[in-house]
Amino acid sequence: MKNIWPAVAVFAVSIASLSLGNILLKQGMDRYAEMAAGGVGGWPAWLKVPQLSAGVVLMLVQFGCTLTLFKWGWDATVVIPVMGLSYVAMGFLGRWLLGEPVNAMRWLGICLIILGVFFVARSGAATNLPAASAEKASAVVEKITSP
Repeated sequence: MKNIWPAVAVFAVSIASLSLGNILLKQGMDRYAEMAAGGVGGWPAWLKVPQLSAGVVLMLVQFGCTLTLFKWGWDATVVIPVMGLSYVAMGFLGRWLLGEPVNAMRWLGICLIILGVFFVARSGAATNLPAASAEKASAVVEKITSP
């Protein structure tokens, strides 16, 4: 059996970066809207809102984590649903950092997401790709991600 802990760590980094990236993008766009309403728009305003740049960087981290999991042979039908745990994080972070209301119906939806991720995770973890397909996929990812 594969050592699952590296993948768990990559999933955790991916979910955290996706969630925090979304929070920063929301804060940044709120600030951008204020600046645009004040007459400063476009690139000058975008460059003066550090939350936007930080949010984009965190989204790139999440993208890199997703590519890593795919490179390691994880099924897209496992990786993407597990990323759904970011909705759970967003429920807490949205309430705590953005002051957004999270009513009972949203919490029920979040609980259903957790249940769905549980079922997906129990269905099987990694893909058993044929060696040729795995090598081709690794070669493509290496070309994309190497400097």
